[in-house]
Amino acid sequence: MENAERATFETLYARLEEHARRLEQGNLPLEEALEVYAAGAAIVGQLREILERAELRLETIERQLAGDRRELEELEPDWDEDIEDA
Repeated sequence: MENAERATFETLYARLEEHARRLEQGNLPLEEALEVYAAGAAIVGQLREILERAELRLETIERQLAGDRRELEELEPDWDEDIEDA
């Protein structure tokens, strides 16, 4: 089984959908249904980890962009006006 580091969000999501489809059919024996449900719950945890890392990356990028903007504004105080006039 792939770990959260190697599996892509899309791959894991497709697996989760497959588990949900199997459970929704309603024809699994109880023990197998519980195993499929538990596997789905583990996939949800992996998806959550991937999303949390993506969110941290976005926050980092946003902070960098905000810092770049401040630096540009310090270099050219009329920077916003120049962009609006363009």
